[in-house]
Amino acid sequence: MHDMLIICSIVVAASFLQGLTGFGFALIALPLLGFLIDIKTSVPLMTLLALCISLTQSFQLRQDIRLKNVLPLIIAAIPGIFLGAYVLKHVPSEILSLGIGILMVVFTTYQLLIKPAPRNSGRIVTSIAGFTSGILGGSIGAGGPPVIVYSAIQSWTKNQAKATLAAYFTFSGIMVAGMHAYLGMTTSNVLKLLMYAFPALFIGNLLGAFVYTRLSDHGYRKFAFVLVFILGCMMIYRTVLSH
Repeated sequence: MHDMLIICSIVVAASFLQGLTGFGFALIALPLLGFLIDIKTSVPLMTLLALCISLTQSFQLRQDIRLKNVLPLIIAAIPGIFLGAYVLKHVPSEILSLGIGILMVVFTTYQLLIKPAPRNSGRIVTSIAGFTSGILGGSIGAGGPPVIVYSAIQSWTKNQAKATLAAYFTFSGIMVAGMHAYLGMTTSNVLKLLMYAFPALFIGNLLGAFVYTRLSDHGYRKFAFVLVFILGCMMIYRTVLSH
């Protein structure tokens, strides 16, 4: 019972972050859940929980979803997901985690200090963001950072940015959850934990969405950069600590 309360607390915190920004659930929940349950249980559980939030946010922000923003990312991510599985066999996951963590910190530091004006990126940058996210998702299970950074530098409203992330994460979540189910990783224990954690997921997402309505477009973008910076530092610290 004590462990279940801690798990629910983690889910509330992670879903609050996701409800506020449209991202961050997996990067917060996965390492913390790893202290309580094994990775073969925590990964499929986290995937299903994150998928529930993404589906909810996609429905709530359906009017702000622009297919021209989402489809190029999804199309570019598909080959990246399959390539990621190949990369995982030949490149240590620690190197990938450290590399993306450093890139996140360097990029967000530049954005926060130099403060370049937001602008819409071309097809090449969009394809790179989607493809790189696919590779990371297929290899280390954390494909969010490139797409998160990409959405933050666009001249979109906060609703458009969050809607794009929700739609993208819904697609990738369905693919990953489907693979977990096919491989037999979605066990009865995972489904039981999902049932217990679902109320916490709902509460956290609701609170995050409430705070989100108080953010301006500029405030949302700045908060997103700060959060990506913190998550990048966490990825670097976790990778270095594991050695």
